Amino acid sequence: MTKSAPGAAYTVPMRIVWVDVCFAVNFAADYLLCLLAARLCSAPLRRGRYALAALFGALWALAAAIAGGALRAPSGKLLSAAALCLVAFGGERGFARLCAAFLALSAALGGALWALTLAFPGAPLSPAALTAAFVFFWAAASVFLRGCASRREREIAAVELRFLGRSACFRALVDTGNSLSDPVSGAHVMVVSPAALRGVFGEHAALFSLAEPLEILSCADALDALRGRLRLVPYASVGARGFLVAFRPERLEVSGRERRDLLVALSPSASGDGFEGIL
Repeated sequence: MTKSAPGAAYTVPMRIVWVDVCFAVNFAADYLLCLLAARLCSAPLRRGRYALAALFGALWALAAAIAGGALRAPSGKLLSAAALCLVAFGGERGFARLCAAFLALSAALGGALWALTLAFPGAPLSPAALTAAFVFFWAAASVFLRGCASRREREIAAVELRFLGRSACFRALVDTGNSLSDPVSGAHVMVVSPAALRGVFGEHAALFSLAEPLEILSCADALDALRGRLRLVPYASVGARGFLVAFRPERLEVSGRERRDLLVALSPSASGDGFEGIL
């Protein structure tokens, strides 16, 4: 507080808050951090929930910037982080690990922005500079995640799958680099060779030898057993992109543990030496 002249009233310097910039920056940062935390922990991507959590975080940050007080205190920040994690990751397997990853990434991003202010003292962080910082942070984190995935030891898991009232058992390669997910539900997708599921599809097994996924889906809609149970999942790999036919199994166990968060997609290239699927 300052005093302009003897006997004059004390005045508080005015603090300007750009509502749109504050909201956009915090929304983008929170969504980015939720997505990176999920990828770091190999959790199913729930983009809708992350957007909702980012909306909550942006509104809290805006209220804290305007009202201040307890909202800007460390206890208020901790409470907002806990609530945001609950919205984004509540009910997920490894919830505590996801929260820890979110907080660690938040600290890393905050440190990066702090270093940026030290590198350019006195210069305001414009929206363009913040966007560039977010893009750089995302690229650096993605490289780090790919490096971690490449160093993890691959393993083979026993899989038991039930669909159409029938069961099949096969072995799947646990590939931490497999980031295929359903864009609608966010569920992780396990890719399986159709040959491993001949016993499950029974008399309909020949249908999955068709080359075009759209043709398979069209033919399946004419069959009572498969109508409405298949979907298309987009994929992209080096030099190729397209769609895979996928379904949600009635029951799926991986190494004796039930998994309800997985879809199964079909691809002849999913088999290899000692495995018939890629998890």
